Amino acid sequence: MKVTEHKKLEGNISKICLIDFFGGMWFPGPVFAIFLLANGMSLTQVGLIFASSSIMPFFFDIPSSIWADRYSRKSMLALAWIAYLLMNAIYIFSHSFLMFFIAFSLNGIGTALQNGISNALTYETLLSLGTQEQYEKTQAKIKKYFYAGRLLASLAGAYVYTIDPRGVFLFGVIASVASLVLVLLLKEPRREKSISRSFRQIREGLGFLLHHKLTWYAIIVFSLMAGIHELLFNYYQPVMQLARIPVAYFGVIYFISSALSILGLVIYPKVREYLDWRKTIFLYLIIALITALSFAANSYFLIIAAIIISSFSHSSQDVFISNVINKIVPSSHRATALSIQSQIHLIFNAILIVAISGIADKFSIGFGMLIVFVLVIIISAAFLKLTYKETVLAQTE
Repeated sequence: MKVTEHKKLEGNISKICLIDFFGGMWFPGPVFAIFLLANGMSLTQVGLIFASSSIMPFFFDIPSSIWADRYSRKSMLALAWIAYLLMNAIYIFSHSFLMFFIAFSLNGIGTALQNGISNALTYETLLSLGTQEQYEKTQAKIKKYFYAGRLLASLAGAYVYTIDPRGVFLFGVIASVASLVLVLLLKEPRREKSISRSFRQIREGLGFLLHHKLTWYAIIVFSLMAGIHELLFNYYQPVMQLARIPVAYFGVIYFISSALSILGLVIYPKVREYLDWRKTIFLYLIIALITALSFAANSYFLIIAAIIISSFSHSSQDVFISNVINKIVPSSHRATALSIQSQIHLIFNAILIVAISGIADKFSIGFGMLIVFVLVIIISAAFLKLTYKETVLAQTE
């Protein structure tokens, strides 16, 4: 490898860190749910708007990853940030459910074009540099930048909202432009490109995942935990608003959440030194049980505690699952496999959010989270049963 090419590849990591830093700067985050409610949306409509972001990847996730595996990672990442930019721009001028739904659908398209592809580009950059064993550490570092951006935007977003509710989306446009410029400066690593036809590409990518039970355990558990985390951040805002807590404090909660997410990423590598994959997943399930039950209790203090616990664990989940997939899937199918995982995760989120939103409208948010708690118990029991069977089989062989 030429010295200039090596330096450009080394620069990829710092650029990806900055892309995620600006990506974390979604200023509407701390107030987005109450913004929708203030514009006449019901809780069910809010749930449908949030779900639109999970539905869109069903159509775009795998096709975009196939393109990325065949041709270019960078082009898909650029389109992702254009989608985020348009989403924020539409919210500046829109007032109807339809436009809000369309705008947040663009967020889902951006997610589809970014998630697995960005992870694949990071891994392949390290692979080209001969430092792929540093992937988990590097990915944790990138995630820290993301949450640092969110940390800075959290207080500012809540403050700007009190002055001009739509001003938060203007800042979102600026952050998206900054990320787009950095994406265009990335250097694509040399790699093996896929030559498979589309359906064969999907089948082969799925095949790599099906041959590893660890991957499926992780996908199911982390999809559930991500869904709980999304529900917490969708509904703590209306709960706090009903309690007549000032909007400025919503930003403080978001700020604390971001700080704890960074702390979780710092501690994660040390936890993984002592826990194997089964114990790590079981730890995440315990956290899911605690957070769901805390929110179901409908106590403001317990809801804040649930957000704190969830934030602490949520930030490291993508690091764990993407590292597992990167290790078992070749470069020619890496983005496709990561997108299959992401799609399962987002479909699960969409179903969970719409279902709990409908229950919240008819009964209460707390009752909806109690149902989630029961779901976590069922999945935990199934996981323990499967793990026990594997242990027994290993002892008898």
